[in-house]
Amino acid sequence: MDSKYVKLLQAGLPGHLCLTWCDERDLDEVARRFGADVETGLWADEEDIEELEEDIGGELVQLSVFGDWTLAFESEGYQGSRDVVLRSLSQGGRALNIFWNVELDSSIAYAVDGVIDTMFDIDGVEQRSGARPAALDDALAEVNLLQDLTAPEWKARALALGEKITGQSLTPEWLRSPRYVFRITDPLPNSIVPFAYLHPRAFFLDEPGFRRILANPSPEIAPAVVKELVSNVIRIAAIKGPIPVKVLQILDHGERFEGERELVRSELGREAEDVRRRMLRDAPDTTEKNQLDLTSCALVVLQKALYPDPAEAANAASHAALQLSVPTREDFMRLVVLSRLSERIDYDLRRSSQPGHQRFPER
Repeated sequence: MDSKYVKLLQAGLPGHLCLTWCDERDLDEVARRFGADVETGLWADEEDIEELEEDIGGELVQLSVFGDWTLAFESEGYQGSRDVVLRSLSQGGRALNIFWNVELDSSIAYAVDGVIDTMFDIDGVEQRSGARPAALDDALAEVNLLQDLTAPEWKARALALGEKITGQSLTPEWLRSPRYVFRITDPLPNSIVPFAYLHPRAFFLDEPGFRRILANPSPEIAPAVVKELVSNVIRIAAIKGPIPVKVLQILDHGERFEGERELVRSELGREAEDVRRRMLRDAPDTTEKNQLDLTSCALVVLQKALYPDPAEAANAASHAALQLSVPTREDFMRLVVLSRLSERIDYDLRRSSQPGHQRFPER
């Protein structure tokens, strides 16, 4: 095992580790790009950090300046391993993340100017993806990560990769040194379109309905998100009869009379319960049970889609839609994008109510 890694373990390197380097030296700016509350920043030594980890209600990110780079250390978190955070940190420069936890989940990701060039599991390095999957191949070869390794070996080589790219070495002294610590109480929202759906690009993203709502991912398009979600759920569950017609009528044209929305919501709730009772009582066949379960859950989605506030309706209905046992991966992907879009709308609404904050940009 690499001697530098052994010394770090002896100095207290934790079993859960998330390290993120970026070539931005302004620590407040790095914290902001992490989604941290900049007002919480303070310098803390090892003992202070341990107390903060016990007392806070959110995650901590610990920042240190390493030459021309800033290193973000998360001993219990994982924010730096998320593609939305890495893209944020790499705007106008570069960022590298190395992550593993005690269950041996692991990853390396490298981003340049807001784009994930390459990403892969450390113990599955042969399956690299990204805009330029081979971007780090020379460096991976130099630190001997392109081969079968034991867990301690690939962890040591992963840290060596960080040193190779940044020119800065981790030391036991760094582990014990004071760091600039921030709380992450409101993490950045997920990318609306997951990275895997872009490489290669999922064809449904270019359908008119999705193109329209993805072109302007803002609270103003919440009604269109609800309509797209409902249309997809009706199709996926093959719901027939007057109920889907009533729902679409309200979404398209509003109530025909006062109280119609609540009447239809009540009808949807009763119908969902009836279908579930029928599934439990009268459907011995697995295929029939699955269809009745799908129908019942889909009716709940339609019920939530009729909440009066479009943003609330989008958020509640899209979360419920992710519980559907959909028949194809493509249908699931559609629901994921709509759910993440609803989350972004909710995030932007919450942030817009806070003075000095702007809507989160999507690239």
